Amino acid sequence: MVFQISADAAHAWVHAYYNAMTHQLDRLCDYPINPNIALVSMFMCAETDEEARARADGATFFQFCLRYYSASSDRRRPAPGEVDMWQEYNRWKRANPEAAETALRGGLIGSPDTIRRKLRKFETSNIDQVILLNQAGQNSHEDICSSLELFAREVMPEFHANIPAHEEWKAGVLAGEIELEEIDTERFRERYGAKAVTV
Repeated sequence: MVFQISADAAHAWVHAYYNAMTHQLDRLCDYPINPNIALVSMFMCAETDEEARARADGATFFQFCLRYYSASSDRRRPAPGEVDMWQEYNRWKRANPEAAETALRGGLIGSPDTIRRKLRKFETSNIDQVILLNQAGQNSHEDICSSLELFAREVMPEFHANIPAHEEWKAGVLAGEIELEEIDTERFRERYGAKAVTV
């Protein structure tokens, strides 16, 4: 599972994953494999991009918390109850408005058309699933439900219809009928790996 990456990075990691599976897999015994790649993305769907961004104001809270707790070089953590994470998050947003805005543009946050356009890029990467993260922050239950309903009604059918073609591609790759290009993932490691953790 990979968290919040670009379609280009997803494409490279999919190739690396399946090339390792088909060319380097050295099983200790005969067992079935179930290769799948899931991408986790911040999510909020509304009628307009502006409305979706307003509703997803706390979407980056989850990312912020992960980075906050992993940023310390000696892995020390504050004592329970010592830090108000919501206050820390809002302090970070006020100090870094451009970074906060960029993060909102990076996720699946927007109108059905915007989300559809972004998902089409990921679909060409041949990822298997997208895990939608829209319960981070102080989102209302109503906004979460209406977001999921709008997405299910206006966006999902197109991608659901493409599942058989994706499964056929995957079967061809695993059978060795489709050769995947070797793509160097090094340029994505620093940006999306442990070194990318900053508060």
